[in-house]
Parts: sequence; C-alpha cells; structure tokens
Amino acid sequence: MALTHKSILSDEFRSSGVEVFSYNRKLPIDLGLVFKLKRIVNEKSVEVIHTHQAVDGLHAYLTKKITGVKIVMSFHGHIPSLKDDSTLKFLIPRMDANIAVSNSFLKRLSEEIKFNTSRNFHVIYNGIDIRKFYPTDKKFRRELNLKDTDVLLGMVGNFNNDVRDQLTICKTLPSILRKYSNAHFAFVGGKSENYPRFFDDCFNFCKENHLLDRVHFVGARIDINDVLNSLNIFVYSSNHDTFGIAVIEAMISGLPIIINDLPALLEVTNNGKYASVFKSKSPEDLENKIITIIKNESERNKQADSGKEWAFKQFNIVNHIENLKKLYLSL
Repeated sequence: MALTHKSILSDEFRSSGVEVFSYNRKLPIDLGLVFKLKRIVNEKSVEVIHTHQAVDGLHAYLTKKITGVKIVMSFHGHIPSLKDDSTLKFLIPRMDANIAVSNSFLKRLSEEIKFNTSRNFHVIYNGIDIRKFYPTDKKFRRELNLKDTDVLLGMVGNFNNDVRDQLTICKTLPSILRKYSNAHFAFVGGKSENYPRFFDDCFNFCKENHLLDRVHFVGARIDINDVLNSLNIFVYSSNHDTFGIAVIEAMISGLPIIINDLPALLEVTNNGKYASVFKSKSPEDLENKIITIIKNESERNKQADSGKEWAFKQFNIVNHIENLKKLYLSL
C-alpha cells in the first residue's frame, strides 16, 4: 500500500499488517513520485494500482504509461471542482476499471455530474468490518445520565456544509419531546471550522426552544460502537449521500432505522424495506415516523432484526474484498 500523505487512517493502515510506503507529493504533477511508484511496481510485482481521487489517479495513470500496470479508480463522493472534474473526465476512459459505491451514485455521476459512465464502470458496495460492532455496557447512556426507561434517539454525522440535514430533525424535536417525557436525542458529529453555521443553526434552534436538557450535542466521537449500542432508535437525515455508511453501521448494530427518501439511502435499505422512510425536508412526516416507531416496539424490533441480517449479508467487508478480487482478476 502506498500513501501519498499523512491521513487520519495512516495509523490504521500501518497496524493492518500490510506493507505501507508513504511519500509526500511536492508538485501538482510530481514526476519524482511517479518514479517512486514505478520502483514499487517493479520491485513488488504490483499488478493493480487502486486509486480514490483525481490526484492519485493522475499519478497512477503516469505510472501505468511507463510500467503497464493496471489502474482502477473508486468514486466515493463528489465535491465540485473545475480542476478535479477536468482531471477525472480525462482519466475515466483511461482507467482499466472505474468503481461507483452504489447504483444511485453511478446514476448521479452520469446524469448530474455529467461524467461518461457508459463503459468500464462497475458498482461495488463499500464493506464494513462487522467485527467492530459488538455489545457494550452502554457507557454513553451513563454519560448522558439516562435511565434504562429513557428512549434515546440519535444521528451520527458531522455538521459539514450541506451534506447532512440535522436541522430537519431538530424541527421535529419540540413536539416529540413534549409528547414523550422520557425521550432524548443525541447528535454525534463535529462542528466544521469552514461551515460553522450548520452546527450553529441546529444548536441555536434547540436552545431557543429550551431543549438542551434533552438534546445532546456531543461532538465527534471515536466510541461509535458504544454510542450505537446506547441508542434505541437511529434517525438519519441527509441532503446528499452516495452510500450511507452511518446508516449501515446502525443496521449492523441491530437498531431500527429512520431515513429520508434519498436514492442512496433507499438502496442500502433494500428500497426502504428495512427502514422507516420519511419525505426529505418534511419535519411533519419525520415526526409521524418517529411516533409510529416509538409506539410499536415489536414492529421496530422486527425491523431491526431483519435489517441487521440484510446488512450483514450485503455489506460485510469480506464480500467487498471478494468483489474487488474478482474485478482485479478480470483485468
């Protein structure tokens, strides 16, 4: 594995047991980096370079020109950028394979972003390491001073630009918390330095409505498994999603799920079969879905059990790796 810069996952990569090489890119197009990649390809008999963004893909393409190595690029999301989009449009037809993380995102790449996906594109779902999700003693509930009889709803996702839509959830909470005196809500996710208003709008709404004793803004967390174990119901509202990892992790944890009707979220819940689905941007519809799922404990337990089984089968990291291997071997 070659890393071109220090990332939040660097330590995890290094502890995975695979050989890791780390290089810094010194120029937008760094030929020195290309020759370092060439040396790795030749010395380690590398057959496939798998990249995940435009700058990686460009250096992999240049490495291919002098080594003949196969190159693959995954598309996980899209942040508009004239430079990156131009680079990606150049690279897509020159890749040996391109991967989209969901069918709905593949459609969006074609119809909205206007990339040519007519050939050489494949859909391979991301994989979740299910070993990371196991029963805990629910320290998060104790941290919030909750009783066993309290109902804790929650969402996991950072407050960054307009990707997620926590504000729609906030707008339901005055009514929900008034109806259910034992209900609490936890927002798990960090505040963006570049886009602080997305957090501030939610926090100020809850403050103005005197909800902060039962709506908990806990920031970014590393103990997500314990957080999910501590929840009774997982609620997720988003403006844009390509895959919905947070939703799948909640399903794997055995939680009943409430999502809005984004294509990617519907796809990972089997067209909404394993979730309660509300109309995007509709606090009224979300409120109805929350009330229904709180009232019907047996139904929500049934949904949680079937959703967990579905997520285990569809999104296990073992399936992801097997699908990647099949693609690599076909090149």
